[in-house]
Amino acid sequence: MKQSKESREIGFIRARALDDLANTSDDEIRNEYREAGQDLALIAQQTHDTLRDAVAAGLRARLASAKVAVKASVAARPSPQARPAMERLKAILTETFVREPRVAMAFRDGKKQTDEDLVSVYDDLVAMGIIKPEDHGD
Repeated sequence: MKQSKESREIGFIRARALDDLANTSDDEIRNEYREAGQDLALIAQQTHDTLRDAVAAGLRARLASAKVAVKASVAARPSPQARPAMERLKAILTETFVREPRVAMAFRDGKKQTDEDLVSVYDDLVAMGIIKPEDHGD
């Protein structure tokens, strides 16, 4: 896309102004403001406020974007289907672990998994495509 002459000129001026600012010492900047009769404390506070507001706006935009991404992710997940009865679910998990040796489940501190843990594992394996409910008639 071709830039207009005006856009190129503005870009050139902006680049020169930033170069000038980068090559000007803090003391020179302070002296310029003093010579113009400006209050350095007020300018510092205004700069601080402007930067704080810009950062806050950026963070709000990132949060809004993250919320949209989470909503899209949740919406993309398949809705939970009816699960088999607990005994059948345990049998399906056992069959899966035997059939798929690369899939494993660890026990923490040697504790037994609760029914809720097993339901969560089942849902995860269904979501990953390792267990296909239709294969089990469930």
